[in-house]
Amino acid sequence: MRQKLRRPAIAVMACLAVAAALATGCTTSPAATAEPVQRTHTVVFDPYGEHGDPAAGLRVTDEVSARCENSLLSPENPLARRCFTNETTVALDPCFVPAGPVLVRAPGDGDAQLTSVDTVALCLADPAQSELTRVYVLHDNGEQPRDSAAFDPHWFLELADGTRCAKIFGVRETVEGHHLSYRCDEGQLYGMLDEAGTVWTIHHRAEGDDELDVAEVRTVWK
Repeated sequence: MRQKLRRPAIAVMACLAVAAALATGCTTSPAATAEPVQRTHTVVFDPYGEHGDPAAGLRVTDEVSARCENSLLSPENPLARRCFTNETTVALDPCFVPAGPVLVRAPGDGDAQLTSVDTVALCLADPAQSELTRVYVLHDNGEQPRDSAAFDPHWFLELADGTRCAKIFGVRETVEGHHLSYRCDEGQLYGMLDEAGTVWTIHHRAEGDDELDVAEVRTVWK
């Protein structure tokens, strides 16, 4: 395997497109030189502000009802869920419930109430996304204790050069003995994160390239 280490480069943010992603808009921004990575930063994602409302800068653009269970993409975040609606067979994952009880509104009901749903959840495909889907959770089966994941517990990564990558499951593709694990806005990632050092790394295949290199990881989200 070719062992070239990706160094920070000039990058333009692009729209992330994955099969299970929620619909969202995206705009490009001027290119900027990325700072060298000193340490990989871990973020435990929480999209809520006070009183269970979406945090500043986030807005709800769609609402559905669903039954939820532990997240497959973010198995170690106790607030993360995988939700199934009656309208589609595609699961919404990750979704996030608030840390405490909130007063919620059932769909189509103008009066706030706590009787028709267990809680609410906010779903998105990219931690930088501003448009969310709100789920009215009819039944929450995701409150049982969680063990450490036997696989990579992170649902989203940002590489040193700004490339953004979302975890995927169920695609049987291997390169140089490593399974496909993330789709990126440029290329794909393979295998597990190497967390041995202060800067984590993962195998990356650039678009149009048949070989893997080793990419530094700036930020991971649980």
